[in-house]
This record gives sequence, C-alpha cells and structure tokens, in this order.
Amino acid sequence: MSEGHQAVNCDGRAQSWATRRLKPSSQRKGEPEVHMNDHMRRLSTPWAIAVERSMRIANSEIAPGIILDPACGSGIHLAAMCLETGRVGLGIELNEEAGRFAAANMNRLLEKGGGPARDSNRILIGDGLDAESALKTYHKSLQNSNFSSAPPVSLLHVDPARPLDAQNHTLDEMAPPIGELLSAWVPLMNQDELGPALLLDLSPRLSRKQRGEIDAILDEVAPGSSRTWEWLSQGGGRIDRLSVWVGPLASESSHRAIRMGAKTVLRTVEAESPTPFISEKRGMPPSFDQWIVIVDPAVVEARLHSAWLASFDSAGYNPIWQRASLRRPILVSDTPPPDSIREDPFTVAVGRVCGHRLSSPDMENAPTVARAAERSGIGHLVLRCEVDPELHPKIQKRLNKALKGVEGDRGFIVDVPVSRGDNWHVVHVTCVES
Repeated sequence: MSEGHQAVNCDGRAQSWATRRLKPSSQRKGEPEVHMNDHMRRLSTPWAIAVERSMRIANSEIAPGIILDPACGSGIHLAAMCLETGRVGLGIELNEEAGRFAAANMNRLLEKGGGPARDSNRILIGDGLDAESALKTYHKSLQNSNFSSAPPVSLLHVDPARPLDAQNHTLDEMAPPIGELLSAWVPLMNQDELGPALLLDLSPRLSRKQRGEIDAILDEVAPGSSRTWEWLSQGGGRIDRLSVWVGPLASESSHRAIRMGAKTVLRTVEAESPTPFISEKRGMPPSFDQWIVIVDPAVVEARLHSAWLASFDSAGYNPIWQRASLRRPILVSDTPPPDSIREDPFTVAVGRVCGHRLSSPDMENAPTVARAAERSGIGHLVLRCEVDPELHPKIQKRLNKALKGVEGDRGFIVDVPVSRGDNWHVVHVTCVES
C-alpha cells in the first residue's frame, strides 16, 4: 500500500486473477463478458447506455488529460469512455475485490495491444476522496512503468453508491459524498474557460429539493459553468437514469429528456426554459370514446412536456393533461392523436376509452376485468395502473389466461385520479388500442 492507495495495472495479470475467482458473463444478450459479483451487477450501468454516453462525450471539447472515475465499481463506464474518446482512464474503488475486477474488466473491454496509452490505465484500491494521495500514487505507478508523464485529470465521472430509498436520505449518505468528492477533485482538474468537465450520475428518484442541493454544490465548485440535467428512460414506465452534464459536457439547453432504445437513442427533447407541469383537476374520469395517451414520465419529470407537444404538427388536436402523479402522465382528448404522436418513442400507449372501474384489478376480480374487456373487443389487456409490484406479474398472468384464445384488439387499463372537492379517488379506465 502506497500513500493509502494501491495501483493495479489493467493487464493480463488482473484478468487472470479475476478469472480464477469469478467466471465472466454477459449482463445482457449481445453485451461483452465481464467479471461482476451480485453487488456490482446491481449497481452497474448497462453497457449500451455507457457506450452511447461516451460517444457524446467524445464529441465534446475537453481539455487534455485523463478520465477519472473515483467510485468506478465494475469499471464498465470508465472502459466505455476510454474506448470512445481514446483517452487514458483512472478508476478508484474502495472495495479491493471490486477494484481488481474493474482492472480485469478494463483489460477485457479496451482494445488489445501495447503502447503508452493502453498501458497507462490504472485502478487504484483506496479512498476516492483522498485526491492528492490518489494522483501521487497514480503518477508514481506510471514512473515505475518507465512513463515520464504525469497527466492531469480532465474529465470526472461520478456514480456514487446510493441509499436504497434516495427520497428519504441526504446527499451525504451517498458514497462517496458528492460535495466532498467534487471539492477534493475539481481544484486539481485541468479545465478551460468552460469550466470542469463533470458527469454526475444520480438517483432517478432524487427529489426536486435534492436536485437543488446538487445545483448549490455545483455553483460553489464550478461557478459560472453551464450544466444540463438529463432524464433517461428505457421505456419501462420509469426514469432509469438521472444525470448532470457540466462545463464542456453540457449542451445549450438546461434540461434534456432521452428515450433510449436497446442500443441507440430513439428520441431527444431539450429546452432551455422548462415549464411547470400542471394537470387539470377534474371531477370525472375521461368519458367513453375520449382518447388517452400515456406519456413516458421522463418528458414530464424533465418539465419538457410542453416542448414535446410543440414538436408535433398537431392542428386540431387539443388535449389536456389529467394526471396528478408523474408516474403515468396522461393526455386526454376528444379526438384521436395524430400519427406523429402515436409513433413517437416517448408515447407509451394510445387508446380509446371503453370502460370504467372503481376497484383496482386484483387476483380475485381479474377474470371479471377480462370479461368486460372482451365485451369491448379487447383480446389482450395490459396493466398500466398502480398495483402491488409483487402481485403485478401474477395479475397480468391471470388476465392473459382469462383472455387466452380471445380474438380482439390490444387494450390497457390505467388509473386516473379524479377530484371530489378536496379529496381524490381513482377510477380505473379501460382503453382499446386502435
């Protein structure tokens, strides 16, 4: 151990060590094989997202220097950034086993061959908050490998371990704490007039107040630097990634929503001035033959719903937002939405209202719900409403069984809040997709 850190070369020795302990495997079909224990797998960024982000980073004007990930975990994101930018990577990991696996993964994922750049990648075992010690250990490790350079850090990627329930925790309970981490590293970074190049990965469930705390930290450590908040969805009805892009990594817009496909970005919406989300308070649910559009929550969470709607040529289409919750924001209209909205990647589902229910679908009433849907010409009904997460697949399976062999359109059932004075209750609305 040197100065509190131990340097591990990203080479065949690291890969041999990892292979003896844990067989490499692919996270998902078509992705490269890497070494990960269960804890690392839960926290790891999907390879496709890491590559797509890294391609955007490669198009940014960043000062000369290396890429630093001071809480690198599996090393996947760091390896993707190194691959796409052609830069050297330095990862730091407090957990020794994870750090050694990260060194092996870097060796697996980076292009084969030798040369100063390839041989300068390192993983340090130690505390990512101890910036001066980490840089000293890294530079000494390079000297021991007969490299005379002492490159500075020019890009900092932070993806801290997060509490399971980020809504009820302080930012300091993330590991390492973001404020301390940025205060330690940003003064040591090589930066130009645009400020430090920072990419902060945060909990998708971060509250607005906590986002304000992040902004306050950035105002202090990188005053005057541009920043872009980004909400990324993979289409599962939730926000999958929340991040902040700072300095030369920021775009001209302050807010961005991305709909990510299996490997590429399907749609991006940006705006400099996001608008508040206001849903109409209505005492009645959408009526029969009205139309419902369920919109990806990334658009609304980013407050880009107005910019998204304005991007379509939708003359004659005058919807209202009728949703108190942001989990499944819905548009309601008297006329069907235009094809451009139906086909947009941020559109989750489109349907015409054909039924109402006061009770939520459950294991007991699923056959009754299915029969009502069948009478409306629906042969396959999808749950798009709030139910117990553990029961959701079981209720869906029971609906599928009840409608097996029934010919008809696809449909969905969504929960819509309606008001009664100062109180709210939920109506479950069935829609037929057509």
